[in-house]
Order: sequence, then structure tokens, then C-alpha cells
Amino acid sequence: MLRVGKVSYSNTLPLFYSLKDFDLIEGHPSELVKKLREGEIDAGIVSSVEFFFNPEEYFVLPDISISSRGKVCSVLLLSKRPVKEVKSVRITPNSLTSRYLLGYMLKEVHGVYPEEVTEGEDAFLSIGDEALRLRKDYEFAYDLGEEWFNHTGLPFVFALFLVRKDAPKGRVKELYKEVKTSLKNFFSDLESDRLDLGKDFLKHYLSECIDYNLEKEHLESLKRFFSFMEKETGKPAPETISLFPL
Repeated sequence: MLRVGKVSYSNTLPLFYSLKDFDLIEGHPSELVKKLREGEIDAGIVSSVEFFFNPEEYFVLPDISISSRGKVCSVLLLSKRPVKEVKSVRITPNSLTSRYLLGYMLKEVHGVYPEEVTEGEDAFLSIGDEALRLRKDYEFAYDLGEEWFNHTGLPFVFALFLVRKDAPKGRVKELYKEVKTSLKNFFSDLESDRLDLGKDFLKHYLSECIDYNLEKEHLESLKRFFSFMEKETGKPAPETISLFPL
């Protein structure tokens, strides 16, 4: 059975809503990246920077991502003071992509270079459901999806559905069809009120903050972000983004 990684955040719910006949393995983004890299899972919705670091290992499932066109609502720099005054930042260990996006926001957008610390911070990078819970506790909350969009005019791609190149091709095609069907079923049920998520904000979050597409402008955004990462890491950016041949 195809082993598929699922990040344990609310924003993955539509992708797996009606998925069946796959072995789902849950974990934080950094955990799932490690499992995918080591062959413990065959595919997964994981941090987009994993493709930057190991493009030769993966295909990208077409038409699917976890992105935002403006506010993403759940990737936040939570701060006690305005960003221009931030001297120290604590970064969640669960994120890969958001760590580099934060670097882009601080350096390229605001021109500040705070120290990364483990305690006593001015600001804290929080992601996922934790960010949704904590945002009300801080005076300043900077949405990294919105920061990227305002600076580039492009959506930001936080996660890609990556597939190992040694995964069975037939099962991968089935996975693609099932995920697309799951998205369709989820939003159909959400619109018809057959789906009760319990909180109005969660409905707003999944339908207004998260973008599940992967279109031309998303790929353009990835290339732009990967160019920044090339400067940050010294590693050449991938020449192409290899989409799985359906």
C-alpha cells in the first residue's frame, strides 16, 4: 500500500477528506520530510523547500499545493514590538519552508537582521494550528503569506505534494485522482453545510486563507523563492520543477 505523509494541521483536511486505500502517516512538516527523504513514506504533502534541496529525488503532483494568495492566517511572526524594532526571534522547530520565508520577509522586505534565539525573544515564528491559537496573545502579528504577496504580487507555496521517483507510478496516479476528488468533495460539502467544522473561523481559514492550487503563477513564485534560497544557502536552485507525468 502506498505510504502517504499527512501533516497534522487543519489545512490538510480537504486534501485527505475522502481519501481511502492509502497508508496515511501523520507528523510535523520536518518529521515527514525526513521520512520521505529516507524512503519511509512514498509521497506526502511536505515543505516546498524539500524539493529545492533534493529535486533529483522527487516528482511534484500537479495542480495541488498548500499555498496562499495574500493572508495565509497560520504562518505568523508574533511579536511584542513592531518588526523594525525586533532584535531576536525564536523559530518553531516544526517548519522548514517558513523559516526561509521569514528570512526573506525580514531581510528583503523590512531590512532587519534579528538574532535567532531559543528563549527571551522579541518575536516568535509560529505555524499551523499553533499560530491560529496564539495570534490573539501578541500585539503584533505579521502574516508571512501576506508579506510575500504584497512584495511580489504572487501566491506563496508553503507545501507541495512530493512523490519519490521510485514510487509505483500506477498508485501515484490513483493518489492524484483521490486527492483531487477529496478536495472537490470537501468544498462541495462545506458549501452545502453538510460539513460542520464547529467554528466559523475554521471555515473561513480553509476556504479563504488557504489556496490548494498549483498553477503557472505558483510555479513562478517557487522559482523566485528558490532564487532567494540559492543566495541564502549557496546551493544552486533547481533548473526545473519536475511535475509527475499523468
